[in-house]
Amino acid sequence: MIQRVVLALFSLVFILSCNEVKTPKKPDDFINKDKMTDILYDISLMRALKTYSVNDMLALGLQPDSYIYKKYDIDSLQLAKSIDYYSVNFNEYTAIWEEVGERLTAQRDALQFKQNELDSIRLQESKSKRDSIERAAKFKKLKEKSSNTPANDSILAPVSS
Repeated sequence: MIQRVVLALFSLVFILSCNEVKTPKKPDDFINKDKMTDILYDISLMRALKTYSVNDMLALGLQPDSYIYKKYDIDSLQLAKSIDYYSVNFNEYTAIWEEVGERLTAQRDALQFKQNELDSIRLQESKSKRDSIERAAKFKKLKEKSSNTPANDSILAPVSS
């Protein structure tokens, strides 16, 4: 009996505590959807670059956070508040991330196409070099064959005086 009362009180407290979920208000310096999409796209690229080549970033003197803030003329608090607001508005936030994902996929596909194009050019150049090497080898064999003719062949032997 006591267990049921405790369970009922616990359930009541749990239900009542969930009713007052505070959602963040739209910030005064709110970042609009298009700009936020661009920012999140650049942040994704920076994170990829950071995991791929930290040394190159350091060599270029590139600081990802300050680069984003300077490029979009925002500060960290403005970005954090806008992300908080969007994260509560699930449909908008999901749409933004879907757009970012599409842009990243398009960028990846474009780079892959360019890489495949460069690979095919290199393959063609390599094949041309191999063909010219093979032709040179055949020519060399023919030349050696013609210079190794027997001395008693009067047609090909040089005339001595």
